[in-house]
Amino acid sequence: MIKATNFPVPTDRRRILKASVVTALGIPAWVRAQPQSLRIGQTAALTGPLAFPFVEMNKGIAAAFQEVNEKGGIDGRMLEMVSLDDGGAPAKAAENTRQLIEKDQVLTLFACGGTTSVMGALHVLVPAKVPLIAPATGSDALRPFNPLVFHTRASYAQELSKIARQLSSTGFTKCAVAYFDNPFGKAAIAAFEAAAKSYKNTTWKAFLVAETPDGIAKGIEEIVAFQPTALMSLAIGGLGIPFYKGLRKRIQTPAFSISFLGSRPLLAALGDAAVGITVAQVVPSPHSVAMPLVHAYQNALKKAGQTEPGYSSLEGYVNARILIEALRRSGRSATREKLIEAMHSMRPYDLGGFEVRYGPTDHSGTDFVELTYFNGERFRR
Repeated sequence: MIKATNFPVPTDRRRILKASVVTALGIPAWVRAQPQSLRIGQTAALTGPLAFPFVEMNKGIAAAFQEVNEKGGIDGRMLEMVSLDDGGAPAKAAENTRQLIEKDQVLTLFACGGTTSVMGALHVLVPAKVPLIAPATGSDALRPFNPLVFHTRASYAQELSKIARQLSSTGFTKCAVAYFDNPFGKAAIAAFEAAAKSYKNTTWKAFLVAETPDGIAKGIEEIVAFQPTALMSLAIGGLGIPFYKGLRKRIQTPAFSISFLGSRPLLAALGDAAVGITVAQVVPSPHSVAMPLVHAYQNALKKAGQTEPGYSSLEGYVNARILIEALRRSGRSATREKLIEAMHSMRPYDLGGFEVRYGPTDHSGTDFVELTYFNGERFRR
């Protein structure tokens, strides 16, 4: 279990002076008078093969929370995040969610991911009527309207549609699409099949790869024999990295991926195999300082001691900024019901060049997707 509640809280000199006034109970009066913190809960795959993007996202979240707390919080209430690791196991995610709601008494669940973690969390938070803001996954299995779930990023189907359109416009339609037999892989391949059909691409082919060393080797040989003009791997899991690295040694055709591959640690793990890949991104470039949102993000990141901007941490910062605005609109006596109403009032909300929109029957947030090219050092649009 990982419990992270140490986002910096500013010290007030006047409160320190008042701390010498002790009541009959031996507790400083100013301590007893403190308004309760706004406690936010997260269950996510923070360890294991799926942890890369969520660990990075949390850096952006921490920077945004610190930014607010240093200015006195929200109506004097500090933001406190309780983050629990579920390793991507739905049963553990459900257990974590129950603890966050019943023991830690969080106001909302936030930035939970990936897909299996969210699925597990929903089994507990829906009966308890606890909102979930910014699930850190674009899984289309979560896109049917749920009055408790608020998305802050485009879906994987929207990302894959952008890629399918690019393949069609460039003529690289004979695309080999690899996937593993897991919930993410099945949902993603179904979404790409629908996208390819909409662009009348009938020459692509799906390859189900077994998650074993022998299965990896067999999958690579089958794809090489197909002689594709383009390549996309939706094989996310423990063997996803060695599979893709092995594949790129044999095939040098244009390669594509969804936003999962945007995290810096994952790119580093892929090494030279990541060079030249086109990745769909769901937030603007973290280097576009002309955009007020990105400028604020970079400043917050530096204050938090982080020096390397990235798409995943920017996504975390965006998610946190949306939550923070909803908490502000909820008022000093924020409740779960007021938080939901506050989210509905964002019609639209401009974070500084990047806009999201919500309403009582629309929790999609945004459909922003752009394709970027990784040159080995950074992504280029």
